[in-house]
Amino acid sequence: MKEVITLQFGEQANYAGTHYWNLMQAAMSEDAGASLVPETLYCEQNAQLDGAPTCKTQSLAPRLLVYDKAGNYASWEDNGGNDGNGNGNDSSHGSGGDKAAQSAEATWNGQEIEVHAQQQQQRRRRSTSSPGTDESTIRYWTDFSDLRYHPRTLNSVSGLEFGSSLGEMNTFIEGQRVFEGEDSRDEVLEGRFREFAEECDLIQGFQVLADACGGFAGYASAYLQRVREEYPKSPIVLYNVCADRADGVGAARQTDIAVAVATALGQEVSMSVPLFAPSGMGRPGLGVDLDLGSQFQTSAFAAAHTAQWSYSLLARTKTMDDVVDQVTRQGCYRIAESLLAPGLEIGGGGSMAERRSVSELVRSRFIVCSSARVDSIESLAGQLFVDRGTAVTRLVADMLPRSAYIDNGRAVALPRAFPPIFGGPKRTEPGRLASVGVAGLLCSTSGSEAGLQRLHGALKPEQSKYLKDYERDDIRELRYALDSCIDRYSSI
Repeated sequence: MKEVITLQFGEQANYAGTHYWNLMQAAMSEDAGASLVPETLYCEQNAQLDGAPTCKTQSLAPRLLVYDKAGNYASWEDNGGNDGNGNGNDSSHGSGGDKAAQSAEATWNGQEIEVHAQQQQQRRRRSTSSPGTDESTIRYWTDFSDLRYHPRTLNSVSGLEFGSSLGEMNTFIEGQRVFEGEDSRDEVLEGRFREFAEECDLIQGFQVLADACGGFAGYASAYLQRVREEYPKSPIVLYNVCADRADGVGAARQTDIAVAVATALGQEVSMSVPLFAPSGMGRPGLGVDLDLGSQFQTSAFAAAHTAQWSYSLLARTKTMDDVVDQVTRQGCYRIAESLLAPGLEIGGGGSMAERRSVSELVRSRFIVCSSARVDSIESLAGQLFVDRGTAVTRLVADMLPRSAYIDNGRAVALPRAFPPIFGGPKRTEPGRLASVGVAGLLCSTSGSEAGLQRLHGALKPEQSKYLKDYERDDIRELRYALDSCIDRYSSI
């Protein structure tokens, strides 16, 4: 068995992560033919609760570690014991010593879980059976989760002990310092991470959703540095999640993003995928109706990208090594672009869509979640198409080698908590979830160069007011990492 461990860091990443797991859960519930292998991403619960279902998929929980501020777990109603600011008495991540005694029990859909750094709390019950139908009720990412979490999964992080005097984690370097403080006190990987890892037969790799900037970007970076030290050959796929468009962030956050990307390159993260609010939405015929001002909706679209590739892991059509090697060309191009075409219909009989070349189809119907322009995604170093119910395979099969595409057949099942962002034809059957065909492209492309150049500019001396916490040699190393990456992408 080759298992995957998933890590999530920060509010924006956890918004996307919650939609992602809802999508994975929906895919398994619709998998009547039992073609998926849940154990790739899921593990057994420690105990079966009285009266709980005994079917296989409902007795599993994601092999997942979540890190966020205590206040972002606020859909548990506080029953006392907090400090008045939404924080508990301890910022424990659950590693070592007497952490088990410091953590408290909570209830989520009848399941006992532990929420670290908080006293006993109970999840606020939904007022509707379809939470996605009333977005105004969504205040936290915990409000729309349909998961049964493992007792190890949820962990809160506070900057009070190792961060600033106000407990802030607003910048990359502040997040790094908080992790380093926690790790110096109790080795972080010796707690819940180690327990998940030791239960695996063979770790296939790590998929990570992390805030693209801010404190949890730095916390995730320091965490992954420790993971890389222990697992030097295992693939690490990092999704950098941001609710804003890549070209819409301010100078300070742009500098933070540049530091995060450059650090990931220096840490040998196997593949880094930016997942910002999508750009280029003005083209006609796109199968997405998205409110770019809604984090609930933009995070759902980001999650659809991650789910597109993870479905292949569940179906065992590809391993993480396969995906990374195909897209990055054996590690040469470690910044990848993810594009989706939801609702893409390719009919028979020589339709207009079928007469187009692959590049024309990508430019006209695919949506990218970074600063890369779709019309510039022409020269590709590595590419992997994933077809889930669109028949795009029929278009690319004669043009690309077999390793460059996956036909997963079944369309994407949409969980009831998923916002109605996908237009185009929906497929419905009695007693089943609605589904939509989605084509995806994960690629390394010369189109990434412009975004890398922008990040490089954010580390220039004129941005020194945002880099005052960094040593000059550290900035030089970060710029060198981006320089080397830009040189490679300019030659594609």
